[in-house]
Amino acid sequence: MKQLKSVLALLLALALLVSCFSACGGSDNGSAGGSSSESSSGDSESSESNVSSEDSAKEGETGTPASDIYEGETNQQTYPLTEEKVTLTMWYPNAGSMGELADFNDGEFWQWYEEKTNVHIDFIVPASGSESDAFQLLFASADMPDMIEHNPNGQKYRGGEDAAIEDGYFVDVAEHLDWVPNYVSWLHSHEDWGKACYSDTGKLYAMWGVWRTINEEGALADQGLSLRKDFLDKMKMEVPTTYDEWETVLTAFKDELGIEAPFYTSKYGIDNGEFMAGYDTAPYFYQRDGKVQYGPMDDQYKDYLGLLHDWWEKGLLDKDFATRTSGGITADNDMMLNDKVGALVDYGTRMSDTYITRGATNPDFYTVAAPQPKKSASDPDPAWRMYDAGSDRMTTRAMAFNAESEHLELAMRWNDGFYAEDVFLNANYGLEEQEGTVWFAAEDGHRIGDYDFRYSNPDGISSATVLVQFWTKNPPVRVEAAQIEQSDQNKQDSYQVWSQYEPTHFLPVRLTNTAEEGTQFASKYTDIETYVQECNVKFIMGQMSLDDYDSYRDTLKSMGIEDCIALKQAALDRYNAREMK
Repeated sequence: MKQLKSVLALLLALALLVSCFSACGGSDNGSAGGSSSESSSGDSESSESNVSSEDSAKEGETGTPASDIYEGETNQQTYPLTEEKVTLTMWYPNAGSMGELADFNDGEFWQWYEEKTNVHIDFIVPASGSESDAFQLLFASADMPDMIEHNPNGQKYRGGEDAAIEDGYFVDVAEHLDWVPNYVSWLHSHEDWGKACYSDTGKLYAMWGVWRTINEEGALADQGLSLRKDFLDKMKMEVPTTYDEWETVLTAFKDELGIEAPFYTSKYGIDNGEFMAGYDTAPYFYQRDGKVQYGPMDDQYKDYLGLLHDWWEKGLLDKDFATRTSGGITADNDMMLNDKVGALVDYGTRMSDTYITRGATNPDFYTVAAPQPKKSASDPDPAWRMYDAGSDRMTTRAMAFNAESEHLELAMRWNDGFYAEDVFLNANYGLEEQEGTVWFAAEDGHRIGDYDFRYSNPDGISSATVLVQFWTKNPPVRVEAAQIEQSDQNKQDSYQVWSQYEPTHFLPVRLTNTAEEGTQFASKYTDIETYVQECNVKFIMGQMSLDDYDSYRDTLKSMGIEDCIALKQAALDRYNAREMK
């Protein structure tokens, strides 16, 4: 049966890859842009300290076991997890974050956690830029890894999350909550987060990443608009706040400084919504008063494309944006490191002079955050934010488990350890014994990563390498203070600038379709998305006229966009009606 599923999955994966190369035209025919046995005697021993399996949420039940532990403050696993060392395989799409490490196992945290658990991890790291395609091919493999760490918002099983479970690929974590008591403590500690983790049918597709926030008001945005402050200073200009001011600044970047790409955008011409928010639209699905909308169908979206086309004609956009590899955040290294970019969407961890440690040729390199532009200074602030980490506390990362892994329980217990305070503090800040080197204690006792060590350590290790050699990349529990408090004041200010916007229009991260709906949605939207992406580029570059936008919208309708909106609406309605499982 699994062999048959692999063949079918391969055909689906190939179909998805083929759809990525579909042509964009102006006609109505245009196409788009297992087993639960213990793996060792150590597993059996460790279960004594955990929640009883009688309290576990089983298929058909909706209850989360009660827990008197708050946010994993007491580690409920017993270590080592196995008497004899076991190697687990983990798909880990973080090739762009390895620094100079040859293997993530060279990192000190991973070595410490291996010693603690007696579990060795064989990291499977897809090439940077290939993650989405590589994820689809996992389902055609006869040897799926034990664990699959990924971003479910971008790396999706074709039929949806429930389908990935029903088709036998991923385990339903809700059926094994007795193995993951630390995770249960988080589910039970925050009703909104617990509600968001489950699907509408009560399934847990994965163990979701979570923010441990500085305060209960929510996490800060960690990405947004960024400009070269040293360029602004040369021209005695301020950070722009309106589109007209942006045009003035970008024109000066081009004419006075000779910047090749005054504004750097993704290869699709549209980023994550930060720059277009002032037009009161969004790059994909969003909501307005509880009703799902699709940005490219809006008149405002057309108007925004008109702005980008005008800027393209004036040379304010990267002339080669359509051939770049960027999907929306950060720029190609050659462009960033050689003074070819004036502004872009970037991460807070890369602000200030960080790119100097990454090889920037200009010793004055310095970036600052910019607010989302408005048409007029008197307009209200845009109601757009990439995702709402404040209400559901979820990060964009999750760990799914191979339902047929022979080490299923061990894999889930191993990952559950990250939800315990003694582990996630080490993962975020460095090992306990490294106090005074890579972290120090604040007056109230909580850890603060040492900014000076990260960016100017005695051994000359690059900041990117420090991050993975002493800490970890996107651990299951991310402590917000770990990336903010260890930063200079400009970086801390950047998070504040980007966080001022409410996620009013953003759809909840955890909308889920039924398996049937997921299949219906994928059968239509895969082609629609590709079509939209390709037409974005053509509208911006003038290869398609905005005078033909009504015809373009008719094509979207003929491809089924209204059905996709209806499916999203159904998912939103169910989400809003959810109660804590």
